[in-house]
Amino acid sequence: MKNILLIIAIILCIGCTKENYPLGEVDEDVDYFSKKEVKPKSQWNELDYLCDSMQRAYGIEIIYEYTPRIISGNTFFMPPQYDLALPYTKVVLDKMWLGPLKEKFPEFFKKETPIEFILAGGYVHFNSATITATAAGAGMNAQFYRLGMGGVNNFSLNRAWLKDHVVTLYHEHAHQIDHKYGRGYLYDRVSQGKYYGLSGYFRNPATGNIRTDDEAQKDGFFKPYGGYAPEEDFATSVEYMVKYSENTIKTFIAKNRDLETKYKMVHQMYQDMGVNLHDLYKVVDSVVYKVNY
Repeated sequence: MKNILLIIAIILCIGCTKENYPLGEVDEDVDYFSKKEVKPKSQWNELDYLCDSMQRAYGIEIIYEYTPRIISGNTFFMPPQYDLALPYTKVVLDKMWLGPLKEKFPEFFKKETPIEFILAGGYVHFNSATITATAAGAGMNAQFYRLGMGGVNNFSLNRAWLKDHVVTLYHEHAHQIDHKYGRGYLYDRVSQGKYYGLSGYFRNPATGNIRTDDEAQKDGFFKPYGGYAPEEDFATSVEYMVKYSENTIKTFIAKNRDLETKYKMVHQMYQDMGVNLHDLYKVVDSVVYKVNY
């Protein structure tokens, strides 16, 4: 979702025809994740045993083996590499996401954790399995019972990569929260008529310059992508509250009254669900920078 401009550009370039199906025709009414075959336990590897133990501990099924023919007739998600999916699941999903969330925010964990998590290698394929574009969770996270993340094939123990990936995970999860409960009519009214839209969120049409966070914050959004549309405004608000400290967030919202208003609405919504986003920032910051993996 975060690279929507690139994704749409690729769609426009190659079209939406169904003439080049290297993987065969796709039935758009079939959920291929749910149709996967059960793997005999005699064939389990280390990751299968890990996924099984995590499902029993957290109630979430982790899916890493599947046909690339997923989501819709012209969109392909590719499975991750095993040698990267294994450490990714151990570090990101267990130690950085599910474990801390269950321990620190049990009410939120119990009610809002999806029951499926899809590992994607990091590529969305439109019509051709050889034409790629990176995406975080495009196409998967409109279903509030199923969360998915791309970029698994880029897994790294680099702290900056880990922090960016985890906050992106919470960005994608925010879309699920939005679909499940709605961000509210009043939220959409705050910046009504002020969104940049698809053509303006990356580059300011008036100046031709790439938009900066500072410019976006003065316009009422945490980051330029938040100015694309209300749904990304909501998700990037959650993302930045998990990414930055409360003091830093206060410097951001001091730049624009609308941004402060939306911040308060999102913060209260999550507070009512059992998680203080500023406390979540501290937890994420700790597991990223203060734990050795």
